[in-house]
Amino acid sequence: MFRRCYRRKNKQTQSIATYINDMKNLDHTLELMIGRVKQDIIRITRGQKPTKHLARRRLMYKRHIQNIEERRNHVLARTLQLENLHLNELQVRSLKNVADAHRSSSLNTEDVEELIDKLDQFKDDFDDINDMLTKDLDFDTADLSEEELLKELENCITENETFSVKKEEVPVELVFPEIPAVNKVDVWRRKFDEKVRTVV
Repeated sequence: MFRRCYRRKNKQTQSIATYINDMKNLDHTLELMIGRVKQDIIRITRGQKPTKHLARRRLMYKRHIQNIEERRNHVLARTLQLENLHLNELQVRSLKNVADAHRSSSLNTEDVEELIDKLDQFKDDFDDINDMLTKDLDFDTADLSEEELLKELENCITENETFSVKKEEVPVELVFPEIPAVNKVDVWRRKFDEKVRTVV
């Protein structure tokens, strides 16, 4: 009795993914067995005369293939169950993390209400400042009389006429500066002076 308890304590639990991989490996092994049995059927049939003994052996091999296929179906069902169990475990773990995040969150409804009130107050202040600035930029044109408007209109017409008169185009001459002649002796002396400075 004590040994059983001791064995259970020492037994390490493996992840569900390990079991899923084991089931997939088993399915692959069963698939290879089906291939081998089909090869055996071909091997015993090739070059043999059709007899009852041969037919019996072929039927036994085919039943064996059916049994292996049924096992593969069971393995597939168990694999899908394990995958669903693994997904459930991941989903429960993520939900626990979400619950822990909500629990550790320090946000209160009062804090949110205060923040919204502050934002509303900032918005009202911004709107007031914007109204004041736009009023400052408004030009009051209500006190302009009709006489002033007509006089300004006449000034615009006369200025427009003076601008539209074609002026005589004066040809513009481009004058380029002359390139000074280079004295080879001066160039040689400048290079010599630069070399002397670098040596000193």
